[in-house]
Formats: sequence, structure tokens, C-alpha cells
Amino acid sequence: MRCRLLAAGLAVLTLQACGRDAAAPQPDDKAQLRFASASPDAGALDLLVSGKTIAQGVGSTQASPLVEIDTGRTTGEVRSSGSGNTLASVPLTLQAGKSYTVLVAGPSGALTAMVSVDTGSVGQPPPPVPNPPPVDSGVTNPPPPSRYYARFRIVHAAPDAPPVDPYLQPAGLSLDTMPAFQPFEYGSLALIADMIRLPGDYWVAFTEHGTRKILLDSGTITAEEGELVTVVLGENADKSLRVDVVRE
Repeated sequence: MRCRLLAAGLAVLTLQACGRDAAAPQPDDKAQLRFASASPDAGALDLLVSGKTIAQGVGSTQASPLVEIDTGRTTGEVRSSGSGNTLASVPLTLQAGKSYTVLVAGPSGALTAMVSVDTGSVGQPPPPVPNPPPVDSGVTNPPPPSRYYARFRIVHAAPDAPPVDPYLQPAGLSLDTMPAFQPFEYGSLALIADMIRLPGDYWVAFTEHGTRKILLDSGTITAEEGELVTVVLGENADKSLRVDVVRE
């Protein structure tokens, strides 16, 4: 009888162990998150999620590398690296297999935090890269390898700005006939997709809405292969407009 009970107990333990293995987190159960700053005067910043430091010492126009993070609903806190004071917070809903960016902009006294899902691209793809590497014969019309292209993201982080239109142009060329996208509204980080371009020199201009009168521009931006370039329309403490270029 004791042998039977012992055998039954061992069987239960074995099943429980198997159940734990099956429920163990898998790589696809994680999300990815980066932190970027376009604040002109906030200094070095940290991002904490659920009390865990995700990025540390991120300065103006800088972005942290992507890190894996648990999924679910939580809150991101932006803190000063020097004092530890919380300057801004943002609610997060993180889903498995997705990548997110938390961006802060504006003066330190009125810091704004926004979150985006890093998905997709807009516009016509650029011409194919000459002599691309061979692909598996079983793949039909594969997408262009992202490492051969640069990605541009244009963000509206200026709550007091007049209506404007954004243009993304190769350096040395005049404005296109149409803006990069419309509408371009405050907080639009979460509403747009990335624009893919061949590596090279570009500039981003912001015009009065519906006109080609340029209010301000980014100057020349050199985009490298595989790089994400985020161009932020932001504000100074006096509410005047500024343009910042954030790189990974």
C-alpha cells in the first residue's frame, strides 16, 4: 500500500513540474522598450517601469537601446538622474512581441511624456539596394532588409504650436508637393508610422499649415544604414518652437 501511495505522489509531483515548465515565460511573451529625450533643459534622465530601471542617464537628443520588459498594464516614471525626482509619468500597456518608445519633450518644468508602438512604415519604399545578398530560394518577394535603410519618425511635441505641416526631403532639394503626412497634431507620436529612406543627407521642414512658408527646419540630417532618426517639434520654456533630432 505504501508503495502505491509513494508512486502516486511521485506522479503528481512529475505532473506539477511539467506544468511549471509549460507555463514558463517564453521569449515571445516579452515586449521591448526604449527611452528617448528631446527636452532642452531636463538634463540626464532615467526611465523606471514598475520600479525597475529601464534606461539611465539619457541626455537630450539621446535614446537608449531596446530592452526586454514584462507585458501588461503599468506606469513609466521619468526621473532626474541626479536628484531622483519624478518629472513625468506615462501609462503603459505593453503587449508581447511589440516594441515601444517612451519619448519626453519640452522644458523640465512642463515635461511631456508620450509612448508609441514601433510598427510599420509609410510612403513608397526606396529603390532596391544594388547587389543585395542572396536569399533563400523558398522566400518569395522578401521585404527589403531593414539594415540597408534608415527610418525617420517625425513627432509633434509642441502643445502651443500653430497648425503646421511636416516635410521630409533629401538635402539640397526644395519642398515636395505634399507634406510627409497629414494631419500633424500634438501627440502624434502614437498615430504615425516610420518613413523608410536610403542612407544619406536629408532635412525636415515645418511649414504653416496649408502653405509652403517654412517656419523652422532641422538642418541637414545624415542618416546611416539601419538607423532610426526621430525629429521632434518641441517647445522652449518661453513656448517658442524648436526642432531636435534624436538618435538611437
